[in-house]
Amino acid sequence: MNRIAPRPGMPSKKKRTYAAAALRPWVIGGAWALATGMSAHAQTQAQTQMPAHGFDVGGGDLKTALDAYIAQGGVQLLYKVDDVKGAATRGVKGALSPQDALAQLLEGTQLRTRRGDDGAIVIYTAAAAAKPLADEAPQSLDSVTITATRRREPVREIPMQVNVMKAQALERAGAKNLADYVAEQPGVNLTSSGSVGGTLTMRGLTMGPVQGIATVGVYVDDVATGLSSAGANGGNTPLDMGMLDLSHIEVLRGPQGTLYGAGAMSGVLKYVTNQPDTMEFAGSVRFGTSWTQGGGPGFTTGAVLNVPLKEDVAAIRFAAFTDQIGGSYDATGLASGRNIDRGHTDGGRVSLLLTPTRELTVRLTGTVQDVHRKGLGFEEMDKRTLRPWNRERSRQLSASESYRNLTQLFGLDVEYDFGWARLNSITSAQDVKINNSVDVTGLYGPLLSAMRVPVASVPIISTVEQHRVSQEFRLTSRSGTTIEWLAGLYLNRERGSNNGSMDANLIGGRGSLGLLTSTQSSRYREEAAYGDITWNVTPAFSLTGGVRLARNHQKYASRQTGQLIGSVAANAAGTSSESPTTYLAAAKYTLSDTSTVYFRAASGYRPGGPNVLKANTDRNVVQPMYNSDSLWSYELGYKADLLDRTLSLEAALYDIEWSGVQQPTRSGGFTFVTNAGAARIKGSELTLNWKPSKEWRFTANAAAIDARLTEDATGLGAKAGTRLPHTPRFATTLGVTRNFSLADHPAYVGISARYTGKRDAGYRGSTALPSIMMPAYTLVDLQAGIDFKRFSVSAYVRNLTNRRGIVSIETGLNANPNLVTAALVPARTIGVNVNVPF
Repeated sequence: MNRIAPRPGMPSKKKRTYAAAALRPWVIGGAWALATGMSAHAQTQAQTQMPAHGFDVGGGDLKTALDAYIAQGGVQLLYKVDDVKGAATRGVKGALSPQDALAQLLEGTQLRTRRGDDGAIVIYTAAAAAKPLADEAPQSLDSVTITATRRREPVREIPMQVNVMKAQALERAGAKNLADYVAEQPGVNLTSSGSVGGTLTMRGLTMGPVQGIATVGVYVDDVATGLSSAGANGGNTPLDMGMLDLSHIEVLRGPQGTLYGAGAMSGVLKYVTNQPDTMEFAGSVRFGTSWTQGGGPGFTTGAVLNVPLKEDVAAIRFAAFTDQIGGSYDATGLASGRNIDRGHTDGGRVSLLLTPTRELTVRLTGTVQDVHRKGLGFEEMDKRTLRPWNRERSRQLSASESYRNLTQLFGLDVEYDFGWARLNSITSAQDVKINNSVDVTGLYGPLLSAMRVPVASVPIISTVEQHRVSQEFRLTSRSGTTIEWLAGLYLNRERGSNNGSMDANLIGGRGSLGLLTSTQSSRYREEAAYGDITWNVTPAFSLTGGVRLARNHQKYASRQTGQLIGSVAANAAGTSSESPTTYLAAAKYTLSDTSTVYFRAASGYRPGGPNVLKANTDRNVVQPMYNSDSLWSYELGYKADLLDRTLSLEAALYDIEWSGVQQPTRSGGFTFVTNAGAARIKGSELTLNWKPSKEWRFTANAAAIDARLTEDATGLGAKAGTRLPHTPRFATTLGVTRNFSLADHPAYVGISARYTGKRDAGYRGSTALPSIMMPAYTLVDLQAGIDFKRFSVSAYVRNLTNRRGIVSIETGLNANPNLVTAALVPARTIGVNVNVPF
C-alpha cells in the first residue's frame, strides 16, 4: 500500500485555502440553476441539419454494414443481433448526417430507431415498439464499441484483450470508486492507500509498494492524468474518479506504448463520459444511502442535465454529485475516534459540444473533484497470526491522519473531418493538490523516548502538487479501406512537488522538535511522434505495425534540514535525458463472421530519471541517473460470438519479459532508484458472457498469473525465482442475473462471487521488503432492482458474508517488528439507490 507522504521525515508548509472550499453547494445548486434557467430556451431552438460525415458503407449483410457505420460515423449504436440477423442493405455513400445515413441503411427493413436514455441510438423492430420494457432485453448480446484504441471500433475487432465496464452495471453493484470498479477484473489490482487510489497494476507487473512510476495509464476520455515521473508520487496516485456522468470504463490489457507512451507498460484504464446530446433536453437525479457493518451511514446525491443550445449544432451537459462516506475504522490513543476514515467526495463536470459546420466538431470539458477524509482506513495487525493487534479495523493513533485531494481536469478536443482522414487536436490540463498527514509515532516515538525526549506524537505532514499540460495532434484515416493508418505528435510538460515536515510534538504542549523538513521539486518534458498502419491483406486477414519515438528531459531537486540531517542542510539536484522507442506488431485472422484469432507483440517502458546524490552517497552503488525499464509482451488471443451469438468469449495467453527493472536501494541513510534485475510474467485470461434467453445472463472471467524474478533484485534483497508481490496466482469472478416482470414492471436480481488467491506482501528471503503471505478470500455480492415509469430503484449488498480479506500489508511503520499495518476489503455494505430521469 502507498500512502501519500514524503520520504522519512518530510517538511512543513502552511496549508492554503482551496478555491473549491465551497464545491458541494455549487455543484448541486448549479445543476438545478442550469435546469430552470435554460430548459425553456433549449426547447424553443430551431431545428437544423445534423452535421454530415463522409460515409462509404458497402451493401450486403446488415450486421457488417452497421459495424462499418459505427466506425465511420463515430456514433453510439445499440441493437439486438437477432433483429438484424439475415437482413441485407443496399449500403450508403456520400456526405450525410448520421441519421440520414442510418435511415438509408435500414431502408426496406422492419427496423426503427429511437434515442436511448444515455443518448445512444437504439435500433428495434416495428413489432417490438408496443412491447413492455421487460421484453426489450435482447436475447443476443449487444455489440460494444470502444475508443481507447484511438479509433471507434467494435471490441471483437480489436487484436488485444479489452474489457468494458458499463456505468449502469457498476451503479447497480454499488461501485463508487476505483477499487470498486476493478474489483471484478481479475489480473487488475489496486493496493490501498487508506483513502482513495493506491497502486494500480495489470497482469502482475509490479515490484510491490515501492513503485515510483505508474505502469498503467489513466485517462478521462482523451485527457491524460497523473505524472510520468517519480517526483511527486506519480506511481501511486491514479485518478480515482467518482460516478460523475460516466458512460463506461475501458480497460486495455497489455503494453500500450505506441499510442499512449510512458507509463502504459501494463495497460490503460479509460473513463469514458457521456457526451452532450444536441437533440434532446434530458437529465436525471440520483439519491442513495448505504450502511457499512460496524461503521457509519453514507449518503449520495447526484444530478445530470443535458441542454441542447441549438439543435444538431450545440449542447451543454452538466453533472454534479456529493458522496458522504460513513467510515468503518476506529482509533485508540491520543487521536482516538470512531469511523476515523469518514469523509466526503464532491464532484462537478461541464461538457460543451459544438458542431458549427458539417466537418468541424469541438468538445470542451472541465472536471473538478474534491476528496476529504478525516483519517486513513488501516488496521494494526500481528505479522505472525494476521489477526488484529487489538480490535478489528482499529489502530493506535497519537496524531490524526487527515487527507484531501483536489483534482481539476480540463480538455479541448477539436476535430475536423477531411473525408479521407480525421484530424484531432487535443489539449489537456491537470492540476492536483494533495494534503496528507501520517502518524509515525509508533516508529520514532520509542527511539525519542529512549533519548529522554518527552514526545507525545510524531506526524508527517505533506503537500503534493501535480501539474500537467499536454498537446496532441492526431490524424486518423478512414476505416474500411485496404490501408488504414494513424499518425500523431505529442507534447507534454509536467511539474511536481512533494513538500513536508516531520516534527516531534512534546508532551504537555511544550512545543515541538523539528526532526526533518524536506522540499522536492521535479520537472518533466516530453516530445513524441507515433503512428501505426494496418494492411487489410484480405477481408479475413490483416497486419498492423506501429512505432513511437520519444524524447524526455527531467530535472529534480531536493533540500532537507532538521535534527535527523544535522547542522548542514542536504541539498542535491540532478538532470536526465533519454530517447526510448516502443514498437507494436499484430496479426488478426477472421475465422468466421463471429470469431477471430490474433497475435500481438508490443513493447512498453517507464521513463528513467535523475538521482539526487548526497555527499556521502556511494557512487559504486548509485548512479546520477537511473534508466527507463522496458518490456516486451507476446500475446495470442481468440474472440468469438458463439451459440447463435448468445455467448461471447475472449481468451488470451501472454508472456512478458521485463528488463532493467527500476527498484529502490539505500545509501547513506537515503533511498535512491537503480536498474537491477529482470522478471518474467506468464499468464492467461478468459472472459465469458452468456445470454441463453431474455431472462438469464451469466458472466465469468478469470486470470492465472505466474510472475517471477529471473535475475536478482539486489536493492530489494530478492533472489531470482522469487514470485513478484501483490499478484495472486489465480483470480476469478462469476455472476448471474435474472430479469423478470414484477407487477408489469421490469425487474432484476443478481448474485456474483469473486475469488482472489494468495499473495505475498513482499519477497521471500528479503529483509528490505519481507515476505508476508496474505490468505485467499472470496466475496459474494447481491443486486436487485425494479424500473417504474418515472423512476427506478436498485439495492445491493457488497461482501454479503462480511468476509475478512487483506488487500495489502505495510511494514516498517512501527518499532515493534511484529506489528504491521494492513488494508482490508470493505466490510458488509448494504445500499439503496433511486434514479429519477426527466
